[in-house]
Amino acid sequence: MDINTEKRLDEIERKLDDLHNKISNQENRTKYKPIFIVVLILSAILIFFVLIGVVSFFTG
Repeated sequence: MDINTEKRLDEIERKLDDLHNKISNQENRTKYKPIFIVVLILSAILIFFVLIGVVSFFTG
């Protein structure tokens, strides 16, 4: 194998590794997305109840 072919193969291998890393990062993000949505909904409900409590406290 000549040097140019070897350099080209190294470059292709590097690009494949980068692509694999991007795909695995996206899989990790989608794994935690439902948990994040549940936490977001629960915190919105909690803030809503706190606001109702504050309003009812000041209105008597």
